[in-house]
Amino acid sequence: MKLYARPASPFARKVRVMMREIGVADQIEEVIFGSPEEMAEEMPKYNPLGKIPALTLDNGDVLYDSKVICEYLDSLHDGDKFFPADPAKRWPVLLQQGLADGIGEAVIVASMNKYMRPDEFVYEPAIEFQLEKVERSLADIEGRIEELQGPLTIGPLSTACAIGYLNFRFPDFGWRDRHPNLAAWFAEISERPSMKDTQFEMPS
Repeated sequence: MKLYARPASPFARKVRVMMREIGVADQIEEVIFGSPEEMAEEMPKYNPLGKIPALTLDNGDVLYDSKVICEYLDSLHDGDKFFPADPAKRWPVLLQQGLADGIGEAVIVASMNKYMRPDEFVYEPAIEFQLEKVERSLADIEGRIEELQGPLTIGPLSTACAIGYLNFRFPDFGWRDRHPNLAAWFAEISERPSMKDTQFEMPS
């Protein structure tokens, strides 16, 4: 199998972390695109939307969208499932994933507006609009921090990857001071080998 990804993407990282957590990373070759231009040229071959990540299977089939890929990976192991079957556990976990993915999407839009436009076309209210979504979401998670405790599932995993991307794109956002319980949880989960192994920093 091959995973097509970009190193900083929170959605690709979610898949890359899960691969390591369930012990299938040695079965998947990671193809990391080095630039947005390379991704734009190559990804439509695997996903008509041109988005990452995508996973090619050994039989030639292609899966795309991190949610779909992660649920497929969950079918490859016999350990505790990241997507619980019990409805009482499944829906809260999927809701956590949905909120985390929304954070990642908002940060992507904000960063594109801030860093990929000429200065004269940067519209700060548009950036603030996206970051307000992020702040509301972090406040919601802070208020229900106990839901992230316990066995690792796709909800907390997605949350950690989204926050990691926020830290990368907007390191001065200052969310830790406003949400200390979430900050403590994030510091702890960031020590997992799977998180350390997939951490991305802009080359100096």
